[in-house]
Amino acid sequence: MHMRGGSLLLLSVGTAALRLPPPAACARPTLASPVRAANPALSAPRAAAACRTTTPVLTATAPPTPLTQLASRLWSWGWLNWWVQGALSVVGAVLLLFANSVSSASVSAPALAGRALALAACATSFASTFWQWGYTRLAVRIRRRPERWTAASAASNAARALYVGTALNLVGIGIAIVGAEAIVGNLAAKALTQGSAVVLDGRAAAATVQALDVLIVQANTNTIAACFFGLLTSMRLKLAAATAERAAEA
Repeated sequence: MHMRGGSLLLLSVGTAALRLPPPAACARPTLASPVRAANPALSAPRAAAACRTTTPVLTATAPPTPLTQLASRLWSWGWLNWWVQGALSVVGAVLLLFANSVSSASVSAPALAGRALALAACATSFASTFWQWGYTRLAVRIRRRPERWTAASAASNAARALYVGTALNLVGIGIAIVGAEAIVGNLAAKALTQGSAVVLDGRAAAATVQALDVLIVQANTNTIAACFFGLLTSMRLKLAAATAERAAEA
């Protein structure tokens, strides 16, 4: 009886082991799997391979349109001009104000005219800087409502704004050149008349070339450089506007 009971115990344990499910690593997809449910014709190896592999989805990006290209040029060149022309104009204005604040009361008429023209050119450069910053606002309007714009209309609006920016920079360069003529002429007259005289009083000091005179020349040169960069920006954006307009007509 004892041996018979042990045999029955071993038989029941073996039967339970045979009924255990296979391990997860050896599991095979059955008909209830999503792949076999979608396509019952798939065999088990093919269904397992379909479960293991994933096909990457490639999304094609649309090429940039002439409108988006023009908006990008207006944005990038508008901000670049803001920082470069603005920095040069600020440095020129600071030098001019410093030279006028510490200079002696007795200033000759040519020197006064040169400083006044340099200040006028610097003010024109500031006006050009703020005007050309408006190119970035035009780019924002185009990007915000692209359905309201076409390449031709955007190029037309940009061309009108660029015309004003070009005119401001040309006026600034012209005023600065006339001011440079007056400033350098005054310095040349001082250099020719001072000779080797010893400075004894304030009048003699005003008649000699001083460091403040060189600062005024530097400030006026900065203004010319600022307006020149603004002119380059306008020319580059005119080319971009013309390219967008030709693309719209094609």
